[in-house]
Amino acid sequence: MRYEHLVQINDLGQAELPPLGRSQLWLGLVARAERPELFDATIDTTVLLQRDQHSLQLSCRRSSRTTLESVRLVPEESIEITVGAGSGFAGSVLSVRIEEPAPQALFLRFVYELRGPEVPEDEAERHALRQAYYFADLDTTRQIRALAPIVL
Repeated sequence: MRYEHLVQINDLGQAELPPLGRSQLWLGLVARAERPELFDATIDTTVLLQRDQHSLQLSCRRSSRTTLESVRLVPEESIEITVGAGSGFAGSVLSVRIEEPAPQALFLRFVYELRGPEVPEDEAERHALRQAYYFADLDTTRQIRALAPIVL
């Protein structure tokens, strides 16, 4: 199952919403990659197993299930999260890419490539899953915006 959508970060027509810079947005994505439990309430704990300049290896615990995740970082451009062992979505990939079609007109493109036995077959269930991802991604952008003045 594939699902893709854009989230507008800066609305240059809304003066009351301060725009984020590309670096701030990037640091927010890195925070999302390193500390997913801050962005996803279903994650109880995360252990960073390995980190280098362009990748992370994480262990994420949700209730009694522990999932391994690999994250590829392309600085100032994108993150790609691959779900590994321990999940019914093993082999699934989430790519989040920063797009800037005009100066300061920032967007995040979320692309989900879902695999594994827990991917729903029923179209109504697929629609519900797409909606859940959409709203989770809106929450992610809200979290990034909230963190920006504090740590980014």
